[in-house]
Amino acid sequence: MQKKTLTFKLSDDGYYELLKYMPYFRKVHLFGIIGVFVISAVLFLSLNHSFQESASTSSQLIFEHILQVMFPALLAFGISLVVLLVFYLYFRFRINAFLKKSARRLKEKYQPANDEEYIIVFDRDQNAFFLGNRQQQIEIGQNLKVVSTSSHLLFYDGEGKSQEKFYIPKDGDIEHEENVAYMTDYLKKTSGVQYEEKGKRPS
Repeated sequence: MQKKTLTFKLSDDGYYELLKYMPYFRKVHLFGIIGVFVISAVLFLSLNHSFQESASTSSQLIFEHILQVMFPALLAFGISLVVLLVFYLYFRFRINAFLKKSARRLKEKYQPANDEEYIIVFDRDQNAFFLGNRQQQIEIGQNLKVVSTSSHLLFYDGEGKSQEKFYIPKDGDIEHEENVAYMTDYLKKTSGVQYEEKGKRPS
């Protein structure tokens, strides 16, 4: 039998990263950023049109005419840029606050009684992970996506918002880190598993 048992304390940071790199929320974040840029672009076009109409174009001097055209455009661009920055920072703040709140809820949901350590068993013979005291089974197959960050291995099984997810910290005692290295090597070589690197560990 080829089993590796990992025990560790659940953390807000672990669940925060788990949610941050979750495919569903990454799509939400991307669409949100696109939406902010679209709003800013529409605002720029609208302001530029309004400013251009209000500018006097009666001068016959080419230089003055250029200034009368350029200044409203620059003004509209400046206002749009400020609005873009404000919207972007507000969007990032709201997303970050939502992820932190959701991470805390997940930790409280899966935290073992009496603050015991969480248990994950990697069973190579059954090609699956078994999570927590209930030993929920997550098969290692085509539906499994693994994201490796500098601090955690993040696992996503299934599709959409309701997909199963869990994480394993990379840091721990010697045995823990050897088990993580063993699993990482196995997952990289397993066909069908989507393995993605999101940052190298500091040397």
